[in-house]
Amino acid sequence: MHGSTTVARWRRRVAAIAGGSFFAVACLGATPTPFEVRVVDDTLSVHSTDVPLQDVLRRFQEAGVRVRMDLRINPPITADFDNRDMYKALVALLADCDYAITWASVDGPAGPIKRIAEIQVFRPGERNSTQPLPGNANLTRSQESVRARSSLIVKDEVLVRLRHGASLKVFKALLAQIGGTVTGSLPRLGLYRIHLVPGSSLKDVLNQLAANSDVEAAEPNYVYKDVAPQRAGDGQAQMRVWQVPPAGSAAAAVAILDTGLMSEPQLGNAVVASFDAIDPDRPISDTRGHGTQMALIASGVVPLLGDSASAADVPVVPIRVFDDNGYASSFGLMQSMLFAIDHRARVISLSWGSDTDSQFIDDAIAYATGQGAVVVAAAGNEPTGKPYYPAACPNVLAVSALTPNGDVWPSSNYGSFVSMSAPAFADLPVGYNGPAGTYAGTSIATAYTANAIARYLALHPAATAAQAVTALTQSLTPAGSGVGDPHYGAGKLDGSALAAYLK
Repeated sequence: MHGSTTVARWRRRVAAIAGGSFFAVACLGATPTPFEVRVVDDTLSVHSTDVPLQDVLRRFQEAGVRVRMDLRINPPITADFDNRDMYKALVALLADCDYAITWASVDGPAGPIKRIAEIQVFRPGERNSTQPLPGNANLTRSQESVRARSSLIVKDEVLVRLRHGASLKVFKALLAQIGGTVTGSLPRLGLYRIHLVPGSSLKDVLNQLAANSDVEAAEPNYVYKDVAPQRAGDGQAQMRVWQVPPAGSAAAAVAILDTGLMSEPQLGNAVVASFDAIDPDRPISDTRGHGTQMALIASGVVPLLGDSASAADVPVVPIRVFDDNGYASSFGLMQSMLFAIDHRARVISLSWGSDTDSQFIDDAIAYATGQGAVVVAAAGNEPTGKPYYPAACPNVLAVSALTPNGDVWPSSNYGSFVSMSAPAFADLPVGYNGPAGTYAGTSIATAYTANAIARYLALHPAATAAQAVTALTQSLTPAGSGVGDPHYGAGKLDGSALAAYLK
């Protein structure tokens, strides 16, 4: 969002909104009652009787608005109006409070859309006492039938791409038709993220969008799960401190779209940029450990078991795109890919997935590879033989897992979509939702492969993504039935293959 403006009022009482009623009395600890709040584009509807203000404002949070409050303030709100101008409605709703309202412009292919970005509520002269309104910062998920199959999605959200030339007037009419509010956009991909009125029928909304001649494509905001590596023992991690590449060398960074990053002294200056897509206003963190594990491997700080040619130092761009429950949205993933490209990551490592394909994710990956990045993804830790996305997407290097002796790891997924195989066991100082120790998984094999590709690109900075992948596949040690083997793909990234790739 760009072009924000702030409107502030202190101790100002405003008359009731025409066509509805409004009443507020200062009181603490009121008991919540059933109510309705609908944020649709630039209009607001509220139907409530003695509902605490904080509960009302949580509905704004669900619609993508940041809310900060002095939590001592919580008067009961009684209101009854529909589709009122957002600004006038908020002025009345907050009449007995000191407040500040920030508006911002969401850029997009149809033109900029003004939306409310933040609400602050505080006592006179105590604006610094505000804090984020407590609530569930994790994705609100729902299981829905999409394209004749059950898929996990972000509840009450849809992603839309308009046809070229669609006007802002047409788009706003579409928002009114589906009861939608723009909460974000990815202009380079031509996408809008739209919040729907709670309780909307996703199937009906998607049908409406499909029938609209101004809509090129629409799909749910799909949810992806992080890939849980398997703990295989109590091994002791053998780490080293990351070393800055020699002056004049061409470093190529790996972006790790995962659960974030803990503070790890061994990484030193390896982190060249970071981003929290779940809460962009906070520094990156990691409550699950998986992202930190992947960063330690992709950076070269932690070697893999059975690896005769240890990984070398590579800079990393850790991005927290999974929430504390281990779920990420397709919008957050695409946003993170763009952040990686903007911060000059040459490799994007995706150690997660699901059985749900997304055309919009495919498009984001194609954009990333078109910008010179290599995208590497885990084949999955269940041997189903079924495609696993984004590993099975076009333009992605799908990696299966090997044991320390070079055999197929029994839990590794397989299939025609597998591009190659790589070592997958490591003694890690950080656990995945548990203790440190020896872990195994295609996620580890993916991070290791990302390290190798980054090293190649450092040696060949002018190489394209396609050239880096071609050189890698030609260097792999043949295995199984040859190129296209469902378990090994084009072959194994063992010590001799790595040496050939980096010669």
